[in-house]
Amino acid sequence: MELPVSGLKVLFRVPDGNDDVAILEAAGEAVERALAVLPRLAKVAEYVSGAVPSPDNSRELWAALTVTDFETALLGLRRFLFGDRVACVFRDNSHGCGERMELEFSILAFLADVHPAVRPGVELCDGDAHWFRLTGKAGQGVRFRLPQVQDQVDVLGQPGASALLAERCIRSIGPNARVSARTIAHAERAMEAMAPPVSRPLTGNCPECGQPVTISLHVPRLVMDELEVSAAGVHEEIDAIAAAYHWDEAAILAMPQRRRRTYAETIRRRERVVV
Repeated sequence: MELPVSGLKVLFRVPDGNDDVAILEAAGEAVERALAVLPRLAKVAEYVSGAVPSPDNSRELWAALTVTDFETALLGLRRFLFGDRVACVFRDNSHGCGERMELEFSILAFLADVHPAVRPGVELCDGDAHWFRLTGKAGQGVRFRLPQVQDQVDVLGQPGASALLAERCIRSIGPNARVSARTIAHAERAMEAMAPPVSRPLTGNCPECGQPVTISLHVPRLVMDELEVSAAGVHEEIDAIAAAYHWDEAAILAMPQRRRRTYAETIRRRERVVV
């Protein structure tokens, strides 16, 4: 798939046992866990032009992506592994009914709404490919860059996280220049247009009472929850295969997830027949 902001092309692969263990052992908030896992299962293939060599596929590369590109890649991985349709089951307490509901959506349709665009009055800063400046009276004296995944990780859980993020990404031009709240808001609107949010509210209607319902979809949490459920049986499967065939752990961990599960299920079926 092609990432919308950077234009990088990304390829995905199915997890093996080592990946499943890494998924289960990843620590921190959902964004931090996703940052530990995505570089294992996704690879930056090439730039759109194809003329620039593929960059290193390290954690640092993924951490330097915009949040838009990172979350798009996470949904691309989810679609590659589990399919295009996503069903979210939740209980909504925003109205009297409070019934459990299932909200289903297509990843392709969801991502089709992410359209990066450069607003009028935004220019690239001379000599710096990451910083932009606002032209005209409304944005005079300010420059900005698009928030990266590492910025998001660094402010997670801190009081006033949004303000801290703005401090990192919006700067005055000149040592004595003061950036007004109005100018900051102007810069933030430009940033949101250039890197539209992927995690955002989903709306629907309660099937019981018909009232409108809104849930906030957090992409890293959604994808990591599904990856963790998918990886959950790895230790039991290793144990079953090792006991049956006496293969060492490294050989079992190197198997693709589906093959390991097939072996484990074959062993369980045989044991049920014997019993």
